[in-house]
Amino acid sequence: MTMTDPDRDDFFWVLALAPPLGVRLYGDGMEAAVQRLLLLALALGIIYAWAALFARRMRRPAGPGLPAFAMTFVLMLPGPVAWGGAVLALSFGAVFGREIFGGRAILPPALIGLAFAIFSFPEGGFEARSVLAQPPDSLFAMSCLPGAALLMLRGALAWQIAVGAVVGATAAGFLMGDPAWWEHLGLGAFSAGILFLAAAPDGAVAGKGARWLHGLLVGGLIVVIRLANPDQPDGIVFAALLGGLFAPLLDRALSWRPRHG
Repeated sequence: MTMTDPDRDDFFWVLALAPPLGVRLYGDGMEAAVQRLLLLALALGIIYAWAALFARRMRRPAGPGLPAFAMTFVLMLPGPVAWGGAVLALSFGAVFGREIFGGRAILPPALIGLAFAIFSFPEGGFEARSVLAQPPDSLFAMSCLPGAALLMLRGALAWQIAVGAVVGATAAGFLMGDPAWWEHLGLGAFSAGILFLAAAPDGAVAGKGARWLHGLLVGGLIVVIRLANPDQPDGIVFAALLGGLFAPLLDRALSWRPRHG
């Protein structure tokens, strides 16, 4: 029995996200890890339910990307969260980030759901506050690399965006006078956010040159948000969301050619 292409894509995304999720669970402790796993099961149920509902109503396949949506959402959470807010955020990301567009996302649905949760439930545990006071988590950052490399080899991630984000973050930290500018790469969910949200195919720009600018923009914004107000969240979600919204403009700007009469 062989897998179809969408099933194969889902398999490799699950394989890529498993190591960082495992590190998250290890760092959570027993009680928080159980809550995260239960939330993952709940997320899968909600996402598949919305996909099945729209697929039945619109008479179309449910489409790929559902396991990656759930795993990325749960992976990016800094810790236990209010389940009511998580249900609403997952539903918002599923409906407005994916299903109303025929099952094809224009931005990563997990990103849309996370942004909705941070804006709507600021006290629900979705914001990673005081990220600058935390030590870099090198193990979590390194755990993202094997899966990201696998996805890049399959053409499922834009490596230009990932490298551009690293350059943008280090440059922004250096220019803003942060003596530990290199530590931003290991703080919070920087690695997972850059690789599995900003560089994901949903919402990524098409042109290679635009991808470099996309990455520079996202990486620089993350550090600016962190340093401008240390009490603000990690900065990953806001930066990735703004980068995704500007992606069509960057693509058009670098592909524009003057007309000759």
